[in-house]
Amino acid sequence: MKPAELERLLALADEVESLERRMHRAETLVAEVARDEDVVSAAPRIGEAMTRAGSALEPIARELEREWVDQGPLVTAWQRAVELEQVAEAAGADPGPCAEDVEAARLRVESARLATRRQRELIDRERQAMAEAVEASPFDVEIPPGGDDARPEAARREALALAGLATEAARDTAQEGSAAAGRVAEARAELERLGDPAELRRQLDAARAGLPDEVALDASAPASAATRLARAGVRVR
Repeated sequence: MKPAELERLLALADEVESLERRMHRAETLVAEVARDEDVVSAAPRIGEAMTRAGSALEPIARELEREWVDQGPLVTAWQRAVELEQVAEAAGADPGPCAEDVEAARLRVESARLATRRQRELIDRERQAMAEAVEASPFDVEIPPGGDDARPEAARREALALAGLATEAARDTAQEGSAAAGRVAEARAELERLGDPAELRRQLDAARAGLPDEVALDASAPASAATRLARAGVRVR
């Protein structure tokens, strides 16, 4: 092979290698842009849903705190009635009247906790709204399951924890959306320099078409020639 022909093939091989690198990088950037644009698009919607849920949970928690205070004396009376029943039994007295007091106290507590059940339903509604907002979105927000503790103090803790999660998620999604927007801008600028992947593919195919499948190099060929040709997919012998 004449030196001039070898130089032409080496230049073409270098071009093929360069185009391959550019095309693969451009394709990677296109995929990254698509993912980040999903984040940018979804961030306002998720943030709004979380903020709304957090705001809705605050008055629920306040109402549960009020119920907790109101039910405190009823629970205390129930506990006291149970203790008196146990004392009567221990003393060998008829526990019947005390048992009636226990049952009456229990019913008063359960009646009061019907309101708590309603607040739990409201909490679950907000929990479901949060879960639906993040479903099939690019954001990974783990929504904890609801409990079944009938006490208002337990429901209040759930409401506060869920409200805290909503506030945190709203902040995090806003930050992730902003970061993704920055990455999109940087990726698009790099794509502008690299070129469109489809056009790079066309150029690569054209360059490869000019290369032989196999070449034979003589002893006078540069030491790097075999490596450069092999990187372009040309068999060397």
